[in-house]
Amino acid sequence: MMRQTGVYLVLIFLGVEMKRVVDVVLAGLLILLALPWCLLIALCIVLDSRGPVLTRPHRVGRNGRMVKVFEFRTANADPDAMETVAGCHGEEVTRAGAILRKLGVARWPLLINVLRGDLSVVGPRAELPRYVGCYPTDMRKIILSIKPGLVDLAAIEFRDEKNMLADLEAEELETTYVDQVLPIKLDYARRYVENRGFWLDLRILLLWLLTPLRLAR
Repeated sequence: MMRQTGVYLVLIFLGVEMKRVVDVVLAGLLILLALPWCLLIALCIVLDSRGPVLTRPHRVGRNGRMVKVFEFRTANADPDAMETVAGCHGEEVTRAGAILRKLGVARWPLLINVLRGDLSVVGPRAELPRYVGCYPTDMRKIILSIKPGLVDLAAIEFRDEKNMLADLEAEELETTYVDQVLPIKLDYARRYVENRGFWLDLRILLLWLLTPLRLAR
């Protein structure tokens, strides 16, 4: 019995270490490939408006630890403004920022957090602190037991989020996100945590790469 337990623990350790190696290799490769574009994006941000190129919003990491992530600045807002699913209160989206959000590249700098060990390439998306407070207790324990990721099952399979939140503002947007969208995303996250492993990560990455082709059909 003790031998079986020992073997099981060794396999878990090797799996965790292998995942970290894959994270570092993938993040490093993607950063090198994206570097020329990131420099161009940084130049556009500087020329478009005053302020830093990167922002450091807070997200909730493994075991509830607060993590400051890297993102391209897409808006001007008070640094202490409350961040929500709709953005910071009172923010003014810049011209360059609107384009970055539309292209979906504003979060490319999150790869830096992967290299630092704050995030993983594959895993439940890191959520805002205010919404983690809405997690059911049992779900919070499960989902926060591992590192958050950049790509998850919800990002691939749950493509109705934008439609569900379209044309909603302020309190109605918040309520819809918490009551309707968040439970679905939590279910995807739970499924990932309970079935996580190398092959599931590989499947998610392949589906993520093929998503643009699937949507273009």
